[in-house]
Amino acid sequence: MNIICLILARKGSVRIKNKNLLKIKNKSLVERSILFSKKIINPDKIILSTDSQRIRKLGIKHGINATDLRPENISKSNTSSYKSAIYEINKYEKKYSKVDAIILLQPTTPFRSITTFRKLFKIFLKDPNKPLISIKKINLKSDKLLQKRRRFVYPFVNNKKPSDLYIPSGAFFLITKKILVKNKSFTSNKMNFYEIKDIKESIDIDTYDDLKIANKFA
Repeated sequence: MNIICLILARKGSVRIKNKNLLKIKNKSLVERSILFSKKIINPDKIILSTDSQRIRKLGIKHGINATDLRPENISKSNTSSYKSAIYEINKYEKKYSKVDAIILLQPTTPFRSITTFRKLFKIFLKDPNKPLISIKKINLKSDKLLQKRRRFVYPFVNNKKPSDLYIPSGAFFLITKKILVKNKSFTSNKMNFYEIKDIKESIDIDTYDDLKIANKFA
């Protein structure tokens, strides 16, 4: 199975300007993903997809595939990860070889673990016909939940027993190209998963507060 690692890192961001270039302990978020990717796969199988010259230069510096800038029409805030990914995959296949599966790394998750990756990669190889994502738990089991209605808040009444809920941790997405093309997404209605319970590993930077927390763990 020919597996590539894809890092999507456009220059624009909605909440934080130049988010992928923000630094934690002298290393930018995108550089942290690049360095991690080189620990799990050969550099010639790593693709850095970006519309930023600054980010591209980091990819070149570390010897991974970052030869061309991503076109502007697939670098917008509403551009799906699928569109950017399939563009890079097709370009890679024309130059090198057929791609069977993809490991997607998002730069906003700065503290990945090799041990965690090995565990979830083992799960993926056992059942590659389903996408695999890393997840983290959100706790909504409380009798003190409130809901807002106009100018006031009221106790949230739900007769159903609250269940465990999870969200993607952002650290890892693994999927075959066949399923990616079929779903036009890195997720599916039914997926395998690996739950990340470590607080540091589960940090996903979306706001400046998230960045402050990350710096405390660095």
